[in-house]
Amino acid sequence: MRAAVYHGPKDVRIEKVADPRIEQPGDVIIKMITTSMCGSDLYLYNGEVEELVAPGHTTLGHEICGEVVEVGSAVNRFAVGDRVTFPYSVSCGRCQSCRVGQTAHCLTSGKAIYGFGTAFGDLGGSHAEYVRSPLADDHLEHVPDSVPDDVVPFLSCNLPAAAIAVHAAEIELTDTVAVVGCGATGLLALDLVRRHTNATVYAFDPVPFRRKRAELLGAVPMDASADAVNTSIQAVLDATHGHGVHKVVEFAGRGDAFDLSVALARPGGTISGGGVYVERDHPVSLFDMHFKNLRLVLNGFANAHTAQWHAMQLIENNVIDPTAVLTHRVSLSELPSTAEQFTTREEGFLKALITP
Repeated sequence: MRAAVYHGPKDVRIEKVADPRIEQPGDVIIKMITTSMCGSDLYLYNGEVEELVAPGHTTLGHEICGEVVEVGSAVNRFAVGDRVTFPYSVSCGRCQSCRVGQTAHCLTSGKAIYGFGTAFGDLGGSHAEYVRSPLADDHLEHVPDSVPDDVVPFLSCNLPAAAIAVHAAEIELTDTVAVVGCGATGLLALDLVRRHTNATVYAFDPVPFRRKRAELLGAVPMDASADAVNTSIQAVLDATHGHGVHKVVEFAGRGDAFDLSVALARPGGTISGGGVYVERDHPVSLFDMHFKNLRLVLNGFANAHTAQWHAMQLIENNVIDPTAVLTHRVSLSELPSTAEQFTTREEGFLKALITP
Protein backbone atom coordinates (compact mmCIF):
# COMPACT_ATOMS: atom_id res chain seq x y z
CA MET A 1 0.00 0.00 0.00
CA ARG A 2 0.98 3.67 -0.19
CA ALA A 3 1.73 5.57 3.00
CA ALA A 4 3.40 8.76 4.20
CA VAL A 5 6.80 7.73 5.56
CA TYR A 6 9.00 9.98 7.71
CA HIS A 7 12.61 10.18 6.49
CA GLY A 8 13.82 13.19 8.47
CA PRO A 9 12.92 16.79 9.20
CA LYS A 10 10.62 18.10 6.46
CA ASP A 11 11.23 14.93 4.46
CA VAL A 12 8.02 12.90 4.19
CA ARG A 13 7.60 10.65 1.18
CA ILE A 14 4.66 8.71 -0.18
CA GLU A 15 6.03 5.21 -0.58
CA LYS A 16 4.98 1.60 -0.97
CA VAL A 17 5.04 -0.18 2.39
CA ALA A 18 3.81 -3.56 3.59
CA ASP A 19 0.06 -3.89 3.94
CA PRO A 20 -1.11 -4.04 7.56
CA ARG A 21 -2.36 -7.44 8.73
CA ILE A 22 -4.31 -8.87 11.63
CA GLU A 23 -1.77 -9.41 14.41
CA GLN A 24 -4.07 -9.93 17.40
CA PRO A 25 -7.62 -11.34 17.60
CA GLY A 26 -8.97 -7.89 18.56
CA ASP A 27 -7.54 -6.13 15.49
CA VAL A 28 -9.38 -4.74 12.49
CA ILE A 29 -7.96 -3.44 9.22
CA ILE A 30 -9.39 -0.14 8.01
CA LYS A 31 -9.32 1.24 4.49
CA MET A 32 -8.85 5.00 4.53
CA ILE A 33 -11.68 7.03 2.99
CA THR A 34 -10.54 10.43 4.25
CA THR A 35 -7.86 11.61 6.64
CA SER A 36 -6.30 14.92 7.68
CA MET A 37 -3.24 16.44 9.28
CA CYS A 38 -3.29 17.61 12.89
CA GLY A 39 -1.11 20.43 14.17
CA SER A 40 0.68 17.91 16.39
CA ASP A 41 1.81 16.06 13.24
CA LEU A 42 4.00 19.07 12.53
CA TYR A 43 6.21 18.28 15.52
CA LEU A 44 7.17 15.06 13.74
CA TYR A 45 7.32 16.66 10.29
CA ASN A 46 9.63 19.43 11.52
CA GLY A 47 11.94 17.01 13.33
CA GLU A 48 11.25 18.48 16.77
CA VAL A 49 10.75 15.06 18.38
CA GLU A 50 13.26 12.93 16.50
CA GLU A 51 13.67 10.63 19.50
CA LEU A 52 10.08 9.45 18.88
CA VAL A 53 10.43 8.41 15.25
CA ALA A 54 12.37 5.98 13.10
CA PRO A 55 13.34 7.47 9.71
CA GLY A 56 12.34 5.26 6.82
CA HIS A 57 9.94 3.32 9.02
CA THR A 58 7.49 5.59 10.86
CA THR A 59 4.25 6.35 9.02
CA LEU A 60 2.20 9.39 9.98
CA GLY A 61 -1.38 10.39 10.74
CA HIS A 62 -3.97 9.84 13.46
CA GLU A 63 -7.26 11.21 12.07
CA ILE A 64 -9.53 9.09 9.90
CA CYS A 65 -12.79 8.14 8.28
CA GLY A 66 -12.47 4.58 7.08
CA GLU A 67 -14.15 1.34 6.10
CA VAL A 68 -13.53 -1.93 7.87
CA VAL A 69 -12.13 -4.47 5.40
CA GLU A 70 -10.95 -7.24 7.75
CA VAL A 71 -11.73 -8.23 11.35
CA GLY A 72 -9.92 -10.38 13.90
CA SER A 73 -11.52 -13.47 15.40
CA ALA A 74 -12.31 -11.76 18.74
CA VAL A 75 -13.95 -8.64 17.26
CA ASN A 76 -17.66 -8.45 18.05
CA ARG A 77 -18.73 -4.84 17.45
CA PHE A 78 -17.55 -4.42 13.87
CA ALA A 79 -17.98 -6.15 10.54
CA VAL A 80 -16.55 -5.76 7.07
CA GLY A 81 -18.13 -2.74 5.39
CA ASP A 82 -18.69 -0.68 8.57
CA ARG A 83 -17.73 2.99 8.35
CA VAL A 84 -15.64 3.93 11.38
CA THR A 85 -13.32 6.40 13.03
CA PHE A 86 -10.91 6.15 15.93
CA PRO A 87 -9.59 8.55 18.57
CA TYR A 88 -5.94 9.33 18.00
CA SER A 89 -4.88 7.11 20.93
CA VAL A 90 -5.66 3.44 21.54
CA SER A 91 -7.42 2.51 24.77
CA CYS A 92 -8.87 -0.62 26.34
CA GLY A 93 -11.61 0.91 28.51
CA ARG A 94 -10.83 -1.43 31.40
CA CYS A 95 -7.45 -0.55 32.92
CA GLN A 96 -7.11 1.83 35.86
CA SER A 97 -6.29 4.81 33.63
CA CYS A 98 -9.23 4.21 31.30
CA ARG A 99 -11.67 3.73 34.18
CA VAL A 100 -10.92 7.22 35.48
CA GLY A 101 -11.19 8.77 32.00
CA GLN A 102 -7.47 8.98 31.23
CA THR A 103 -7.78 6.98 28.01
CA ALA A 104 -4.69 8.59 26.47
CA HIS A 105 -2.73 6.95 29.29
CA CYS A 106 -4.11 3.46 28.70
CA LEU A 107 -1.97 0.90 30.50
CA THR A 108 -2.97 -1.92 28.16
CA SER A 109 -1.95 -0.16 24.94
CA GLY A 110 1.03 1.57 26.56
CA LYS A 111 -0.25 5.03 25.52
CA ALA A 112 -0.24 3.91 21.88
CA ILE A 113 -0.94 6.63 19.32
CA TYR A 114 -1.59 6.08 15.63
CA GLY A 115 1.24 7.35 13.45
CA PHE A 116 3.25 8.97 16.22
CA GLY A 117 6.48 7.03 16.17
CA THR A 118 8.19 4.22 18.01
CA ALA A 119 7.79 5.79 21.46
CA PHE A 120 3.99 5.54 21.32
CA GLY A 121 3.40 1.97 20.25
CA ASP A 122 5.01 2.07 16.79
CA LEU A 123 1.56 1.93 15.17
CA GLY A 124 1.00 2.68 11.52
CA GLY A 125 -0.65 6.00 10.76
CA SER A 126 -3.80 7.04 8.94
CA HIS A 127 -1.88 8.84 6.17
CA ALA A 128 -2.00 5.57 4.30
CA GLU A 129 -4.35 3.49 2.22
CA TYR A 130 -4.90 1.05 5.10
CA VAL A 131 -4.25 1.04 8.86
CA ARG A 132 -4.42 -1.62 11.59
CA SER A 133 -6.56 -0.78 14.60
CA PRO A 134 -5.80 -2.86 17.73
CA LEU A 135 -8.27 -3.24 20.63
CA ALA A 136 -10.94 -2.28 18.11
CA ASP A 137 -14.00 -3.22 20.16
CA ASP A 138 -12.76 -0.98 22.96
CA HIS A 139 -12.09 2.33 21.22
CA LEU A 140 -13.17 2.24 17.57
CA GLU A 141 -16.43 4.07 16.82
CA HIS A 142 -19.18 3.52 14.25
CA VAL A 143 -19.99 6.62 12.21
CA PRO A 144 -23.67 7.52 11.69
CA ASP A 145 -24.85 7.88 8.10
CA SER A 146 -25.72 11.50 8.90
CA VAL A 147 -22.05 12.45 9.32
CA PRO A 148 -20.31 13.01 5.94
CA ASP A 149 -16.88 11.59 5.09
CA ASP A 150 -15.24 15.03 5.17
CA VAL A 151 -16.47 15.68 8.73
CA VAL A 152 -15.50 12.34 10.28
CA PRO A 153 -11.72 12.94 10.66
CA PHE A 154 -12.51 15.82 13.04
CA LEU A 155 -13.85 13.21 15.48
CA SER A 156 -10.42 11.61 15.88
CA CYS A 157 -8.74 14.55 17.57
CA ASN A 158 -9.63 18.18 16.77
CA LEU A 159 -13.23 18.49 17.88
CA PRO A 160 -12.97 16.27 20.99
CA ALA A 161 -9.84 18.20 22.03
CA ALA A 162 -11.63 21.53 21.55
CA ALA A 163 -14.66 20.32 23.49
CA ILE A 164 -12.50 19.02 26.36
CA ALA A 165 -10.57 22.28 26.72
CA VAL A 166 -13.66 24.48 26.59
CA HIS A 167 -15.50 22.28 29.09
CA ALA A 168 -12.51 22.30 31.45
CA ALA A 169 -12.42 26.11 31.38
CA GLU A 170 -15.86 26.21 33.07
CA ILE A 171 -16.87 29.37 31.23
CA GLU A 172 -19.74 31.35 32.72
CA LEU A 173 -22.13 33.57 30.75
CA THR A 174 -20.40 36.80 31.82
CA ASP A 175 -16.79 35.58 31.60
CA THR A 176 -14.32 37.37 29.38
CA VAL A 177 -12.23 34.81 27.51
CA ALA A 178 -9.01 34.78 25.50
CA VAL A 179 -8.41 32.06 22.94
CA VAL A 180 -4.68 31.77 22.28
CA GLY A 181 -3.89 30.07 18.98
CA CYS A 182 -6.33 30.21 16.06
CA GLY A 183 -5.34 27.23 14.00
CA ALA A 184 -8.05 24.73 13.07
CA THR A 185 -8.59 23.37 16.59
CA GLY A 186 -8.30 26.80 18.18
CA LEU A 187 -11.02 28.10 15.87
CA LEU A 188 -13.25 25.14 16.73
CA ALA A 189 -12.68 25.92 20.40
CA LEU A 190 -13.45 29.58 19.73
CA ASP A 191 -16.74 28.62 18.07
CA LEU A 192 -17.69 26.68 21.21
CA VAL A 193 -16.48 29.44 23.55
CA ARG A 194 -18.75 31.99 21.86
CA ARG A 195 -21.71 29.76 22.74
CA HIS A 196 -20.79 29.79 26.44
CA THR A 197 -20.43 33.52 27.17
CA ASN A 198 -22.04 36.81 26.24
CA ALA A 199 -18.95 38.76 27.27
CA THR A 200 -15.99 39.72 25.10
CA VAL A 201 -13.83 36.98 23.60
CA TYR A 202 -10.32 37.86 22.41
CA ALA A 203 -8.53 35.76 19.80
CA PHE A 204 -4.71 35.82 19.77
CA ASP A 205 -2.66 34.63 16.81
CA PRO A 206 0.37 35.93 14.90
CA VAL A 207 -1.14 35.10 11.49
CA PRO A 208 -3.43 37.80 10.01
CA PHE A 209 -5.54 35.30 8.04
CA ARG A 210 -6.31 33.33 11.18
CA ARG A 211 -7.21 36.48 13.08
CA LYS A 212 -9.68 37.39 10.33
CA ARG A 213 -11.31 33.98 10.64
CA ALA A 214 -11.56 34.47 14.39
CA GLU A 215 -13.19 37.86 13.90
CA LEU A 216 -15.85 36.25 11.70
CA LEU A 217 -16.68 34.01 14.68
CA GLY A 218 -17.34 37.06 16.84
CA ALA A 219 -14.00 37.45 18.59
CA VAL A 220 -11.86 40.56 18.95
CA PRO A 221 -8.70 39.73 16.95
CA MET A 222 -5.39 40.38 18.72
CA ASP A 223 -1.93 40.27 17.15
CA ALA A 224 0.30 37.72 18.92
CA SER A 225 3.38 38.28 16.78
CA ALA A 226 6.59 38.99 18.70
CA ASP A 227 6.69 42.71 17.95
CA ALA A 228 3.01 43.30 18.78
CA VAL A 229 2.08 40.89 21.57
CA ASN A 230 2.93 43.21 24.48
CA THR A 231 0.75 45.94 22.99
CA SER A 232 -2.06 43.39 22.57
CA ILE A 233 -1.73 42.26 26.19
CA GLN A 234 -1.92 45.84 27.38
CA ALA A 235 -5.03 46.44 25.25
CA VAL A 236 -6.79 43.54 26.99
CA LEU A 237 -5.68 44.77 30.42
CA ASP A 238 -6.95 48.26 29.61
CA ALA A 239 -10.30 46.86 28.43
CA THR A 240 -10.69 44.76 31.59
CA HIS A 241 -9.76 47.58 34.00
CA GLY A 242 -6.33 46.09 34.61
CA HIS A 243 -7.61 42.69 35.70
CA GLY A 244 -7.20 40.44 32.65
CA VAL A 245 -9.68 37.84 31.38
CA HIS A 246 -11.58 35.31 33.46
CA LYS A 247 -10.67 32.32 31.29
CA VAL A 248 -7.97 31.47 28.75
CA VAL A 249 -8.27 28.60 26.27
CA GLU A 250 -4.87 27.87 24.74
CA PHE A 251 -4.34 25.91 21.51
CA ALA A 252 -0.93 27.04 20.27
CA GLY A 253 1.17 24.49 22.16
CA ARG A 254 4.27 26.62 22.58
CA GLY A 255 6.03 28.03 25.60
CA ASP A 256 5.48 31.62 24.53
CA ALA A 257 1.76 30.89 24.17
CA PHE A 258 1.71 29.56 27.72
CA ASP A 259 3.47 32.70 28.94
CA LEU A 260 0.92 34.79 27.05
CA SER A 261 -1.91 32.85 28.71
CA VAL A 262 -0.49 33.57 32.17
CA ALA A 263 -0.13 37.25 31.31
CA LEU A 264 -3.75 37.48 30.13
CA ALA A 265 -5.41 35.64 33.02
CA ARG A 266 -6.78 37.70 35.90
CA PRO A 267 -6.26 36.76 39.55
CA GLY A 268 -8.33 33.65 40.23
CA GLY A 269 -8.62 32.97 36.51
CA THR A 270 -8.43 29.66 34.67
CA ILE A 271 -6.05 28.58 31.93
CA SER A 272 -7.33 25.57 30.01
CA GLY A 273 -4.52 24.34 27.79
CA GLY A 274 -5.29 22.17 24.78
CA GLY A 275 -2.00 22.71 22.98
CA VAL A 276 0.65 19.99 22.74
CA TYR A 277 3.85 21.03 24.49
CA VAL A 278 7.17 19.41 23.48
CA GLU A 279 9.51 22.05 24.95
CA ARG A 280 11.08 20.30 27.93
CA ASP A 281 13.19 23.21 29.17
CA HIS A 282 10.89 26.20 28.80
CA PRO A 283 11.14 28.35 31.95
CA VAL A 284 7.89 29.31 33.66
CA SER A 285 7.30 31.66 36.55
CA LEU A 286 5.81 29.80 39.47
CA PHE A 287 5.64 33.17 41.21
CA ASP A 288 3.33 34.62 38.54
CA MET A 289 1.00 31.63 38.64
CA HIS A 290 1.04 31.43 42.44
CA PHE A 291 0.62 35.15 42.98
CA LYS A 292 -2.40 35.21 40.64
CA ASN A 293 -4.07 32.16 42.27
CA LEU A 294 -4.45 30.64 38.81
CA ARG A 295 -6.30 27.44 38.09
CA LEU A 296 -4.34 25.51 35.48
CA VAL A 297 -5.84 22.60 33.51
CA LEU A 298 -3.68 21.08 30.75
CA ASN A 299 -5.32 18.74 28.26
CA GLY A 300 -2.83 18.68 25.38
CA PHE A 301 -2.52 14.90 25.73
CA ALA A 302 -6.26 14.83 25.28
CA ASN A 303 -8.43 11.91 26.34
CA ALA A 304 -10.20 12.16 23.00
CA HIS A 305 -12.14 8.92 23.36
CA THR A 306 -14.00 10.33 26.36
CA ALA A 307 -15.31 13.24 24.26
CA GLN A 308 -15.93 11.55 20.91
CA TRP A 309 -19.60 10.88 21.53
CA HIS A 310 -20.13 14.48 22.70
CA ALA A 311 -18.31 15.76 19.60
CA MET A 312 -20.55 13.60 17.41
CA GLN A 313 -23.62 15.08 19.12
CA LEU A 314 -22.36 18.59 18.43
CA ILE A 315 -22.17 17.71 14.74
CA GLU A 316 -25.44 15.78 14.46
CA ASN A 317 -27.36 18.53 16.25
CA ASN A 318 -25.87 21.24 14.01
CA VAL A 319 -24.15 23.02 16.89
CA ILE A 320 -20.90 23.21 14.96
CA ASP A 321 -19.72 22.53 11.43
CA PRO A 322 -16.03 21.57 11.60
CA THR A 323 -15.66 21.76 7.82
CA ALA A 324 -15.69 25.54 8.22
CA VAL A 325 -11.95 25.26 8.95
CA LEU A 326 -11.25 23.03 5.92
CA THR A 327 -9.37 25.14 3.41
CA HIS A 328 -7.68 22.53 1.20
CA ARG A 329 -8.64 19.15 -0.27
CA VAL A 330 -5.73 17.08 -1.55
CA SER A 331 -4.78 13.54 -2.49
CA LEU A 332 -2.38 11.36 -0.50
CA SER A 333 0.32 11.94 -3.10
CA GLU A 334 0.12 15.69 -2.40
CA LEU A 335 0.62 15.31 1.37
CA PRO A 336 4.36 16.23 1.44
CA SER A 337 3.76 19.60 -0.24
CA THR A 338 0.63 20.13 1.87
CA ALA A 339 2.64 19.55 5.05
CA GLU A 340 5.03 22.29 3.96
CA GLN A 341 2.12 24.68 3.38
CA PHE A 342 0.82 23.81 6.84
CA THR A 343 4.08 24.33 8.72
CA THR A 344 4.90 27.63 6.96
CA ARG A 345 1.37 28.92 7.69
CA GLU A 346 0.79 29.68 4.05
CA GLU A 347 -1.79 32.40 3.51
CA GLY A 348 -5.27 30.89 3.55
CA PHE A 349 -4.18 27.50 4.95
CA LEU A 350 -5.94 26.07 8.01
CA LYS A 351 -6.61 22.38 7.48
CA ALA A 352 -6.47 19.92 4.62
CA LEU A 353 -8.72 16.94 3.92
CA ILE A 354 -6.76 14.07 2.37
CA THR A 355 -8.18 11.30 0.19
CA PRO A 356 -6.40 8.28 -1.33
